[in-house]
Amino acid sequence: MFNMRYALTGALLLIGSATVASAQRPTQHQTKPGMHAGARRGMMAARRLRGQLFKGITLSDAEKSNIKSVRAKYAPQMKALREQMKPQLKAARDARQRGDSAALKDLWQKSSAQREQAKQLMLAQQNDIRAALTPANQATFDANAAALKKRIAERAKNGAKHPRMHAPAKALR
Repeated sequence: MFNMRYALTGALLLIGSATVASAQRPTQHQTKPGMHAGARRGMMAARRLRGQLFKGITLSDAEKSNIKSVRAKYAPQMKALREQMKPQLKAARDARQRGDSAALKDLWQKSSAQREQAKQLMLAQQNDIRAALTPANQATFDANAAALKKRIAERAKNGAKHPRMHAPAKALR
């Protein structure tokens, strides 16, 4: 009976310490204050897209620094565009939570110019990134872009729920 108490006490201490340790560990998806789950999903989708475009490419140090400078060049423009679209995105999120599809459709139509501006900016950045690669890596990049474009078109054809959210088809070569 005495050994059973020790075993039970040890098990409880082990469970309690594991709980405390996991509570102190940062969560995997910590975001900036004010960032909502949709923004986090968008950032993750952008990383996946970037990963698909660079699949099979080993970048040299020079290419890495060139790509970093291209991204730095476009960062202020991207940030300004995101800030400009914040009120519309908040209104869309609120309409979605209310279940107001008419307001969502109206907001979608009103934001078409800004969405087109974002597509053009992404296309320009992608072209500059491609230009920063060596000719051999450009060929692989182009093949990856073509495969991605084909996959997006197939998803759209098969009735994907949001084919436009994965990548703009025009932005891919």
